[in-house]
Amino acid sequence: MKYVKLILILSAVLHIARAGEEELEALIFRLNSDVIELRNEVESSIATRCDSIRGCLKSSYDECQSAYTELQSCPSESELGIVFTVCGAGSRCNGLIDYSVSTVRIPENLAQGPDRNPTNPAVIEDVCMTLPTQRWMVKKYWEEKTFWSSLGVARPQMYFGSDTGVFRIYPARQSEECGKYDPRTRPWYQAALPSTISNAVKPRRVIIMLDTSRSMGEKLNARSEQTKLSYMKQSVIAVLNTLSPNDSIAVIRFAEIPRLVNRPSQVPPYLWEKASKATVANIIDIVNALEVNGRSNWNDAFGFAFNLINNSLESNAAIGDESYCDLENIAVLFFSDGEYNLPAGATDESVVSFVSAKVTETENMGDNHVHMFLYTLGHNDPSGVEKKISCAVDGYWKPVLQGTSPVNVTNGYQTLFSTPLGTDAFYNYTTWSNPYNFTSGRLGYTVSSLVYDRNVEPPRFE
Repeated sequence: MKYVKLILILSAVLHIARAGEEELEALIFRLNSDVIELRNEVESSIATRCDSIRGCLKSSYDECQSAYTELQSCPSESELGIVFTVCGAGSRCNGLIDYSVSTVRIPENLAQGPDRNPTNPAVIEDVCMTLPTQRWMVKKYWEEKTFWSSLGVARPQMYFGSDTGVFRIYPARQSEECGKYDPRTRPWYQAALPSTISNAVKPRRVIIMLDTSRSMGEKLNARSEQTKLSYMKQSVIAVLNTLSPNDSIAVIRFAEIPRLVNRPSQVPPYLWEKASKATVANIIDIVNALEVNGRSNWNDAFGFAFNLINNSLESNAAIGDESYCDLENIAVLFFSDGEYNLPAGATDESVVSFVSAKVTETENMGDNHVHMFLYTLGHNDPSGVEKKISCAVDGYWKPVLQGTSPVNVTNGYQTLFSTPLGTDAFYNYTTWSNPYNFTSGRLGYTVSSLVYDRNVEPPRFE
């Protein structure tokens, strides 16, 4: 999936808020309309992406390897709205900026070719596909100079972020650190992806189940130095980083006995909790510290997970939780290597039957829909039990052997929970993030819109 966003420095917005309500409304309207217009430009590029590789060679500027054009300038903090401490206080030269081109940033693990060039075809496609939007960015930046000056606000920068890790930023500038910026881990990414099923935006209820039995300590494949456990950790952390404070989360580790992480006292009832920044950070720390041990009992793990789901649904309804919805969409992400040892006498058929019954029980409690996502690490057997479970509950199964980035392995989950945002009901939908610290150190926020391929039905993330 791709994201388009425009940003504005928070201090400038507060200045406008004091200036008057009319000016503030004009600012908000302009940001919303501009980000939709930029989204439309990117979506137009999708239709011609097969031709985008032509003329793409040596046409984009890298954050560290490129020399910019002769048109680069040296704006002050008041002009740009961002200060780079390495260049002093910002009252004079604030670092070289080129207003005639954009810059492309990609994480260092994707820049494996000569001169930090990407080698992954999907990454290359995103770089080339978005190059035509540079013309619009330059034109819009100068067209609106008078408008932003009249409000006393620095002209907002324009960004494009992709789930492949590509980040195109205008105006162009060098980075203080090369390959360190990954748009997929930034706070605006969390805000850009509210969960939707049907035509309503609802908080996500996410249950993540992690197999930490002994076999998960084995290598992901014969040529990999990465274990199944380490790969799983990276994938799960990527999911956790996309949650917003309105979502709910529960992470369960299991081997012979299931445990709810971030729960010092393992005393029922077990419930999901709000995905606050502090909660997510604590869960990530715990996930990073997980080690393998013992055998694997899937029935106990699924029983634990669905008891937690049912208890949480009943608790939310009883206390009148404002986020409680008539229709609850629950995502269960199950990570394992397809191997279970317990209970004694368990078969694939008995495990599938057990999970299917649990899903039916939860969905019969009310207008609930359980979306199962099962990831088999280190195996690609279509006759395996995880594939059988996905077929029985109308779920999603993905085998993982090699070649798929841990960050991208859960794209199916992200796509399902976001596809309705591509419908006409959400055509002009934008998301405003909460204030957060930019990589430059300044406090700001983003306005974003999702990008779809609207040449197919239903509209699809690209």
